[in-house]
Amino acid sequence: MDLTTIPLDTWVGQGIFCVLFVWMLMTTMKESRQREDKLLNQIEKQNAAQEKIVSSLERLELQIQDIKNGGN
Repeated sequence: MDLTTIPLDTWVGQGIFCVLFVWMLMTTMKESRQREDKLLNQIEKQNAAQEKIVSSLERLELQIQDIKNGGN
């Protein structure tokens, strides 16, 4: 098929949709990247909080064991 035989209005009509598609794709990719960064940040905060909780529970367990052993 010879591309020069396609009418100009067809190129213009399809070109608009092509530009719109590329714009929407880029916008969606940018939003997805931002959403992923926020989620990773939230996961890191949750991991830090869980580490603090585990540390506190371990200290509490040691204190309970110390009390059970007579307060040495």
